[in-house]
Amino acid sequence: MLLLICFMLLTSPFSCEELYSENLQITHFPDHKVGAAFTFTSTSSEVNRQHFDILPRPLVSILLSYQVEELQLQLTQGLWRDKQWGYSHLAAPPGGHFLVWFGGTADDVESRWINVRNSISGITCASLGALSTEDTVSPRHSLKPTGLTSKQGNSTFMRYGVAPAEVVCTENLTPWLKLLPCGARSGLASLLDASKLYDTAYHSLGIRARRVACEGCQQKSSWEIRLTLSLVFSPVQLTDRRGWSFKTMFGRTLVNSCPVSSSTLVNVRFLEDLDTVELIPNEHEAVSNREVLFDAGNITQSKILNVYCRFKNKDTTPMTGPITPILAHTYISRQSSSSSGYLMTLFTNSHPYPVKILYLQIVPWYLRTYLHTLSLKQILPEETGSLQPDDMWVKLAKDRSHPYTIETALTIPADSTVKFSVQFEPLMLRWNEYPPDAHHGRNVPSGVVTFWGDNKQLIRMYTETPLVYLPTPDFSMPFNVLCLVSTVIAIVYGSIFSLTTKSLVCIKETEVKQGLLLQLINAIRGALKQDPSAPSKTLTQGDSAVTKTKAECEPPVPE
Repeated sequence: MLLLICFMLLTSPFSCEELYSENLQITHFPDHKVGAAFTFTSTSSEVNRQHFDILPRPLVSILLSYQVEELQLQLTQGLWRDKQWGYSHLAAPPGGHFLVWFGGTADDVESRWINVRNSISGITCASLGALSTEDTVSPRHSLKPTGLTSKQGNSTFMRYGVAPAEVVCTENLTPWLKLLPCGARSGLASLLDASKLYDTAYHSLGIRARRVACEGCQQKSSWEIRLTLSLVFSPVQLTDRRGWSFKTMFGRTLVNSCPVSSSTLVNVRFLEDLDTVELIPNEHEAVSNREVLFDAGNITQSKILNVYCRFKNKDTTPMTGPITPILAHTYISRQSSSSSGYLMTLFTNSHPYPVKILYLQIVPWYLRTYLHTLSLKQILPEETGSLQPDDMWVKLAKDRSHPYTIETALTIPADSTVKFSVQFEPLMLRWNEYPPDAHHGRNVPSGVVTFWGDNKQLIRMYTETPLVYLPTPDFSMPFNVLCLVSTVIAIVYGSIFSLTTKSLVCIKETEVKQGLLLQLINAIRGALKQDPSAPSKTLTQGDSAVTKTKAECEPPVPE
């Protein structure tokens, strides 16, 4: 019976229809930081099946239930610096980035978006459920799908939500690891130690699901689900030297590979020739003069893998890095937190020829934007007149409903810098619309820059998320008024209550019991008097009684 079960599992069609692979890309940057990009890819030749051996069923069930054709989720801490680290296909804006393309009809897209948002928030422990219509847009030209969709990029079936203040922590890492076939027990995922991951200059968790073309399948498309993790380490800060190893970066070594993985590869790229680098172990293949490949699946069958890299040149001076001809930088220019300001973005083109880009900027509704002030000017190498955009699409905001959406297609002249600016005025919110840290301000969503690179590859960059201070009321005033009113009421009401409820009663002097403090005071008074033998007069008042002489207390004798 056991042999029959094993034979059925080996010959099952599910085993050949699903594939799983792992890849780790280690890249050296000019500032001597090291990037580590983990990619876990699962594919299935059938898209409507309810049972999967490798694909994460919680995620696939959401995709099938709500007719999702493509999904992208990125939870990022830090900013990917294109100038120092070059372009990256895994780059994402700071905070939360959630993009969904739907199929089916357009009537229930909004309800399906809410269900998908809440479901993905549940399986990733992210606060995506807090994304409302105020944080959601549907741009027409930017953020086109990368896989196969039935709607041909119709933005009516797309929802894009941003949460610039989203924080990434171990609560997101743990459920993310559970989506992998082997979890964190084996394979490249066993290198992930939370104490090391969150001590990095950049950290980004990602989930990407899409439909891709499938050759030789019964259906024309198949599911491709990629779980990505992008990190940037600083070996100089960790070990005071340029060298690194799995142990110093991740705190762990690779003991074994995932049993269901068809390939487990570790790719290392350098900025220098391999002659100046010492790599351990020696079981690697030189892909080029500056790139090597480790087949971790074969190496871990005989020993533990701990890739160690040491440079012969120990100079830690920053080097000349990869050329990033197109750069974007967003910032806020204003005089005070209550005054109007300008949202500005600088585009730099170091190419000797003009470059066309597509720029998407989302502005929250509480920043009242004056579109008549929108301008494009060339400021470097010399300031010239205004530039005209090639195309522009704008969707006006509605208070407490949806934000401004500005999409601009423009051409940046050769060797120049162009400034995009628009004036805004911050609005006063309702008292219950301010977050607990109201004085911290609000983050403007990151701008998205899309253009075609030299090798005809689509490149997407994300700018900073500038912080804007809003007019904030004095939240301490209600507390001050409450304290003042309570004090006045206590004094007035307490005095009236005391006068109306207490009665004046005559008691004999001998019946009054003096406390220890009063006895001490009377003793001191008696010692300070010049004539100790003189009788003393003491008037003692208790809580509700006054002490008088015996004659005063006795009633008068009738004549």
